Amino acid sequence: MSQCKYCGSTSYGSGCPYSPTHKHEHSGGDEQKCVFCGSTSYGSGCPYSPTGKHKHFTGANKCIYCGSTSSGSGCPYSPTNMHEK
Repeated sequence: MSQCKYCGSTSYGSGCPYSPTHKHEHSGGDEQKCVFCGSTSYGSGCPYSPTGKHKHFTGANKCIYCGSTSSGSGCPYSPTNMHEK
């Protein structure tokens, strides 16, 4: 089970006393899941992300914002329009 990288809680959402956004952000989890809510979705709709978009754990050489194996620009969900792995 993944834990918040700031406080160690297994909870998602608001309530992290140490996060700059006061939201739990997990680390060390499954690359198929969002670090803010645990969903397998990509794009908009994350209820806990500061940007409202899902951001996945790193791994499997996939972009954390869209799941593509592409590199460089062109990610429709990244705040920088770049694929990040």
